[in-house]
Amino acid sequence: MSQTSDMHPNLPSLLLARAAAEPDRIILRRKARGIWKGVSWHEMAENVRRLGAALAAEVAAGETVAILAENRPETAYADLAAQCAAAASAPIPSDTEAERLRDVLIETQACLVFVENEEQLDKLLTVRAYCRSLRRIVIIDMKGLRSFADPQCISLDDFVAGGDSGFDLAASVGRLSVDGPAAIVVTQQAMPSRLLTHGGVMQMLAEARRRLAMTGRDERLAVLGPADPVERIWGLYAALDSGCVSNYLESSDTAVENLQELQPTVLGVDAEAWAHLHARATTAAKGATTVQRVLYDWALRATAGGGNAVARWLVLGPVRRELGLGRLRLAYTGGAGVPAAARAWAQCLGVTIQSIDEIPANPVPLGSGLEAAAKAHA
Repeated sequence: MSQTSDMHPNLPSLLLARAAAEPDRIILRRKARGIWKGVSWHEMAENVRRLGAALAAEVAAGETVAILAENRPETAYADLAAQCAAAASAPIPSDTEAERLRDVLIETQACLVFVENEEQLDKLLTVRAYCRSLRRIVIIDMKGLRSFADPQCISLDDFVAGGDSGFDLAASVGRLSVDGPAAIVVTQQAMPSRLLTHGGVMQMLAEARRRLAMTGRDERLAVLGPADPVERIWGLYAALDSGCVSNYLESSDTAVENLQELQPTVLGVDAEAWAHLHARATTAAKGATTVQRVLYDWALRATAGGGNAVARWLVLGPVRRELGLGRLRLAYTGGAGVPAAARAWAQCLGVTIQSIDEIPANPVPLGSGLEAAAKAHA
């Protein structure tokens, strides 16, 4: 079944509709202990519901929920659950320095922060005294923190267990305003965060559908962090809209291995990743036999400009598969441009890298957007 965001006023309503129409269909996977484990639409909606119930007990409409973590299914659930509870979700880059983290939490007036682990918690604790709106810290991974006790902090499991038993997810989603806050885009630079309303998110999904044309037959590898618009909006949100399966890394250290194993059809990464793949292929070619090196150099020259399908199939096809790009049909990036040498190399392999605009030209000012949402839900 194919349903797109044209039929829904916001992303949470799309989630509920897909969970009802295709409950058993896999929409997420994560590799854990060597095994890819799938999450169905129904399971995803249930995870979002339970987390939304917990948020509804502590967060008011129009407030901000921040997420400080690397990419994992829990960050997707937290993002969507915050939106379901009429709050604004604000993922923050996991490598954000403490001083910048303090500024972002003050600017967004975050009242609750999901942190991934002990490392992120320690960073947050050094600046929380400056963040007057912060009331709750929810820890996703309690490894190394079993004996830790702080009245403001709670494990994700305990937080979910204490959720509002009377929370009605469908009713909450039905009350969302198209002009209400949905997604706050946070950058690492000292520049203002930007707000997308529910209507703004759906407009971006319409553009993503036009530009990227993902389908329910596609699979993508989620490489970038949840705060990156290329991953969050043009990746996760667009995948939910199209039914493309999102696959999450086992860890940031296994990105290359997971890419090789999965052979995704969709890949949205930054310029650095393409430069890394180009360098990896170049290094491998230098270490190959003389015949292999001559064939590789010949194939690159022969396919420059798009010609010589035989060279691309015979020589460069195996290179693509070795890199994890064997099935790739859609590649895109945002932010800094891909180096010319890496872009030309990818073109020789038969991969055209699209450059996308990460966010709309005229996002809603953060302060006024949050104030308007609070009034609308009062």
